[in-house]
Amino acid sequence: MLNSIKNSILSASVLSITTLAVVSPSYAANLDLSTWESIGDVSLTSGQATLNSGTLNTAITGGSVGSVEDFLSIPGGSLDPVGSFFGATAGSAIKTTFAGVKAGAVFNFDWSFSSSDSDSAFVTFNDLVVPLTGGSNFSYVFATAGNYHVGISVVDVDDTIGESQLIVRNANFTQVPEPATTLGAIAAFGLSISIKRRFQNKARA
Repeated sequence: MLNSIKNSILSASVLSITTLAVVSPSYAANLDLSTWESIGDVSLTSGQATLNSGTLNTAITGGSVGSVEDFLSIPGGSLDPVGSFFGATAGSAIKTTFAGVKAGAVFNFDWSFSSSDSDSAFVTFNDLVVPLTGGSNFSYVFATAGNYHVGISVVDVDDTIGESQLIVRNANFTQVPEPATTLGAIAAFGLSISIKRRFQNKARA
């Protein structure tokens, strides 16, 4: 009976050690959008960013100093949608920098876009421009490690009339666990097995 109780306590201890080692921190963090930089007609709170086009407060496009492209550190014309005639004409954007990103990290947010014409919205990662299309959730997996300038923008296309609005909510960033976490899990599991075997050997003696 005593040995049974001891084995139960030991098993629980081993499980606890292993669980602590294997279940690594998720590294998921909600992003405070109010800390992002902005250009144009933008409203920021901690949980939401509202970007507008087709208003008097938008910024120019084209790549010159003070343009949306210049703000996002991307080449002029990068925000011109495929098939457009005049391309992007004016817009608004927000940006931040993700430092020390590891391969496999994930950036995602919920979004809604309302437009009265052919205006467009984009997400930028350094020089990569990704159009916002389809559903109401955007998710991006970083394929390589490094530092990333991340931007979100909305632009007028082919004209400067017809107001559009992009709303971004629930932005978060999930970093992948350190490789040492997995090695630590293996080491801790091996230690727990060793402790259990020693305890069982003493119990038999």
